[in-house]
This record gives sequence, structure tokens and C-alpha cells, in this order.
Amino acid sequence: MRIRQALYGLLATILAILVVRSGWIGAVRGRPQTEISFWNGFTGPDGRVMLELIRRFNRENPDLKVSMQRIAWGTYYNKLMVAAVNGRGPHVFVIHASALPRMHRAGFLEPMDSLYREGGVPEEDFEPIVLRTTEFDGHRVGVPLDIHPQGLYCNTDMLREAGIVDERGRPKPPTNREEFLRAASLMMHPRGAANPDRYGFALTHWQNNYQSVFPQFGGRYLDERGNADLDNPGNVEALEFLGRLRTEKRLIPPPDNQLGWIGFRQKKVGMVFDGVYMLGDLKRLEGLHYVGAPMPVLGHKPGTMADSHILCMRKGLSERERDGVARFIRFLSENSLDWAEAGQVPARRSVRNTDRFRSMQVQYAFSKQIPYMVYPPRIVPLFEMGLEINLAVERVIRGRMGAKESLRIADENAQKAIDRDRAESQAPGGGR
Repeated sequence: MRIRQALYGLLATILAILVVRSGWIGAVRGRPQTEISFWNGFTGPDGRVMLELIRRFNRENPDLKVSMQRIAWGTYYNKLMVAAVNGRGPHVFVIHASALPRMHRAGFLEPMDSLYREGGVPEEDFEPIVLRTTEFDGHRVGVPLDIHPQGLYCNTDMLREAGIVDERGRPKPPTNREEFLRAASLMMHPRGAANPDRYGFALTHWQNNYQSVFPQFGGRYLDERGNADLDNPGNVEALEFLGRLRTEKRLIPPPDNQLGWIGFRQKKVGMVFDGVYMLGDLKRLEGLHYVGAPMPVLGHKPGTMADSHILCMRKGLSERERDGVARFIRFLSENSLDWAEAGQVPARRSVRNTDRFRSMQVQYAFSKQIPYMVYPPRIVPLFEMGLEINLAVERVIRGRMGAKESLRIADENAQKAIDRDRAESQAPGGGR
């Protein structure tokens, strides 16, 4: 009798394991389990945060199973494009707002208007400038998950050492050009003593640093006809300002010493411009005391560059898959406050308007720039334009060329890319 009971128990255990492993747990509750594949480029600390969100979603939705694949951003879009064009792409994936025009041109983004109308994602909870990045041909092709503006990071110990504090003795990040130049100089030479191994400011990603500054000078990417306008007076003035930091004021390190972000992490650089997403890297460090702040007004008005991660759906999904993807996207959108911990600003107003978000010092400080942030232009050859901008900045920072001439070259090359894209999109089969 005991042997028979033991065998029955063993058989029940085996059957239970088979049920779980075969995904039949959903069938027990009335419907089979649906598998959803999710691709993104969150290969850093942000990936661990996203993985925990997925685990929560799977626990709360036993009829669905979301699996995540992380691919480095450097190869992500090529792999996504190839997989999606061949009909083997993931069910749901992340695309930067700046990359949406190129991916939409490929024709595999499913319109998601219904998710806004009756799917529980309220349009009015998003900034209009963010929503506009998802609109193509009268349809919305994604749901914004976050906003990641560029901003200012400051080493608070170096600010204190330089005497840059407020009336209560707290470190005071600079807010304008005069304060910025003063802070960069004092942190480089604390108490008047020269220190060749430290700098008050350093450039990190040259292209992004420059694009975060030129909106303040009235700069722009394109003219009213959609042609390149990289050598406009505002852009030139902004690049001249950055160039003088190196060639005249000697306030930034030589380009070849690779200080930049690494120097900030090593406490050799007092201030850097970079994205809110870099916060995850800083959280892993011990002994580095820092604060986030909006970009100081170095030009004539506030301004900075921003981008967003957009949640998109592949075309050709079954009704069950579409329903599962919609529920998953809604879950991430509603729980984007947890995602913000990874170093992001939630795209939804209601999420940002919480005490918990206000307690996130860097994210909250960067979010104050939303009213005047600028997104890259909605053009397919944006990558080619970005390369030209990066080269233009490098020529100036290295002292090889003046800002106006360097930007003129960038403008000519960017326009060639725009012209090629126009010709290709108008050719038979070139556009969708």
C-alpha cells in the first residue's frame, strides 16, 4: 500500500512538472500559454531592471510568457531589420524615437492606435512632442516608454573643494555660462593651485555634447524645406564656444587622453554633459559623490537634446499574440516608475508626478528640461548626418579647422545623404 501511494505521488509530481514545462498552466486557467519575444539593447544595468519587470509580468499573467533578448545597440538595428524583414522578428521590441523613420520605412511596424483608444494607454498622459515622434501616415506606431535628455553631472566633492556652494553650504551646480566657466576653472585649480591631473569639465560623447548645446544658440539640423542646415549661425556659435574651451581657455583635457566620462568616474573631472541613462553606470561606483542638474544656459536660452525608447509591435501577429503584446506594453508603461530607477525619465506625466519620482535626484533634475528639449529630426539618413556632425566637432576640438568651415563640410555631406535618400525613396519600390 505504501509503495503504491509513493508511486502515485511520484506520478503526480512528474505530471505537474510536465504541465509547467509544457506551458499548460495557462490551459488549466482556460487558455493556452502564449510566448512573446522581446528584443532590446539594454545590455547594462538597465537590462537587469527590465528583466525583473518581465518576471513580474509573467507571474501576474500566467497565460503569457515573455522572453527577453538583449543585443548591443551597435548591432541591434541591423539584426532587428534583417529578422523583421524576413518575418522572423520579435513580437515586441524597442526602437529609439530617432530611429523610427528608418524602421517605419522598412514597413514592419504595426500601427498601435487601438492601444491608445481602448487599450488603456491615455494619450493625454504624454507630452505632445514625445507622442509626435511615433506618428507616421496618420497612425501611431509605438508607445513611448521613457525620455532620456542630456544634462549635467557634477562631482559634489570637487564643487565643495572649489567653494562652489549655496548659502547653506550645499554644492551648487552652475546654471549659466558665467557660473559654468567659473566652476570649470576653480575645480581645475582648487585654491589656486595648478593640478595637471584634474579638470573642471570634459567632453564625453562629442556629437551628443554638441547637440545638447546648439539648441541654446538657436541652432537647428534642417531648414524649412527639409534640407541640411548644419552651418547656420547658431550651430557655428555653439561649436565655437566648445572649441574655445579647449584652444583658448584650456579648460578641457586634450582629446587624446580619453578622460571624458572615465575621468568623471575616476574623480579627475568635475563636470560632464551626458544622458540620464548613464546614471546606472555611476550607481555601481563606491565613493563617488555626484549630483545631476539641467544643462547650464551657455547660449541665449535653455535647451538640450533628448530621445526616447519606443515600444513597438511587429506586423503579422495573431490575435492572441497582439493581445499579449498589448498587455505587456501597457504593463511596462504603467510601471515605468520602476524602469526609471535604471536611469530614465518616465514618458507619462502621471508617473513623473509622484513623490517617488521626485526623490530620484538625477532623473527629476533632468526631467525639468522637458519643456525645452529638442528631438533629432525625423529623417531616415539621421545616422549619416550624425556621423558628419561628430566629425565636424572633432575637427574643431582638435584645432584642425574653424567651426564655420568644419560645419560647412558636414552640411554638404549631410545634404548628399538626404538627396540620395530622396532619390531612393521615390524610385519604384524604394518607399512604403
